[in-house]
Amino acid sequence: MTLEEAKALRESWGDKPCNHPSFADEYMFGSKTGDFVCEQCGRSFTKRQRDNLSQADNPRLNRFLQQKNLIKERLDTLSQRKSQLTVVAQSESGNSVLLLEALLKDQEQLILRAEELIQIMDQT
Repeated sequence: MTLEEAKALRESWGDKPCNHPSFADEYMFGSKTGDFVCEQCGRSFTKRQRDNLSQADNPRLNRFLQQKNLIKERLDTLSQRKSQLTVVAQSESGNSVLLLEALLKDQEQLILRAEELIQIMDQT
């Protein structure tokens, strides 16, 4: 959608609220600007703003992102405390060290899969 078309759409839409249901690429002088225009109200958005709006409307995606962040925080905490945990584990039994290593590896894989999913969603 060209800047002129977006401006005309904004003027006709007025100050009514809009839930921004769909977006079009914004064009200026025949080239994409990198921004997006709401096809309903004509308002311009950066990619980040558009993505944030899309995420805000998707509770499952929000929950997924929160869980991903929580897993990442827990993995970071475990990694930081690994030396302390190893000492405790070695004093009790060698199996705990193996369990900790397996847990760290599993969580790293979860984070990688979550980031792959986010990249796929960003491409669509």
